[in-house]
Amino acid sequence: MKMTFQKLVIGASMAIGVSALATAPAHAASFDFNNTVEINTYTGGSNGTFIRGNAQGGTNAAIKALTDNNPTSNVELWYSSETPDSNVGFTATEGNYSATVSSVTASDWNTFGSQWLGDLLTAYTPFKSVWNGFSATTQSLVASYFPSLGMGDPNIGSFQFGQNSGVELSLVGHLDVKTKLSDTLSTKLNEAWTGGVKSLFPGKTTLPSALEVQTQISTLQLTLNSPLTPASKKATLSTQIAQLTSFKDLLNFQTALNAYQGEIGASEIAKVVTGGKTSYAYSFNPTASGITASDDGISYSAYYTWHTSGYTAPLKTVPEPSIILGLLGVAGVFATQRKFKKASI
Repeated sequence: MKMTFQKLVIGASMAIGVSALATAPAHAASFDFNNTVEINTYTGGSNGTFIRGNAQGGTNAAIKALTDNNPTSNVELWYSSETPDSNVGFTATEGNYSATVSSVTASDWNTFGSQWLGDLLTAYTPFKSVWNGFSATTQSLVASYFPSLGMGDPNIGSFQFGQNSGVELSLVGHLDVKTKLSDTLSTKLNEAWTGGVKSLFPGKTTLPSALEVQTQISTLQLTLNSPLTPASKKATLSTQIAQLTSFKDLLNFQTALNAYQGEIGASEIAKVVTGGKTSYAYSFNPTASGITASDDGISYSAYYTWHTSGYTAPLKTVPEPSIILGLLGVAGVFATQRKFKKASI
């Protein structure tokens, strides 16, 4: 009978605490996705599964991934390709606060590409001298490659509002994107080679070295500067020299990239609009996630944290007095029970 009474008291005390927890005011953000067909959710870990946003439960899975404090679960914005042609994502709302997070288009790159490049060269200074050695034409050419880098379809691992309407999110990606950058550069070099440079090297079937290209540039310059060269031909020679100069610059960039021994951590990029201001979320400071994606065993090896300027983390939830009293009641009953046991010995 005594034990039954004690169990009833403990149960009642715990019920009070649980009830207080259940009725505590919630301040969770709500999420609205603007194109669920282009949303793809990964449930987390190395054995996670993928759930499309237009599938049953897909939207709920996406919201869970954004709010579950698991940095490896994530939501990919613009699933169908790595070069988005529209801003697909979600709008989060919490009280009077609102923020829209979306994929990045070629038009967006025109807006923030120079900012991103400057931050990249600051983070990885060995490439700054190579970049500074580029001709203006090459710099413009490389800038036009940005949309095709495959970084505008971000995987968002988490999202939360701060105390002052600012936002913080994590971007899930690769710990080292050097291979990805090298592959992109190789593709562009091959396109330039077959698109016209090859015609300036009769009989050559493979890509020339930077030294071979420079030799050809010097030969063309001698012809260009010769008084015997007709004016009608000089315009063509000037175009060919500019083309070869950019090609040589890219070869030098490839050499520097291949020789770089360290990792190149660069996140994918998300467009964030909040408080009437547009920002672009990206980072060059990775944190190893400890996992890789279940489908390719490569992706999701790192995550990158980004927040708006002046962001202040939200206050931690403090239990209400009724919860504390309920827990104290449970503790009191256990203390009394121990006294009863001692007295009965």
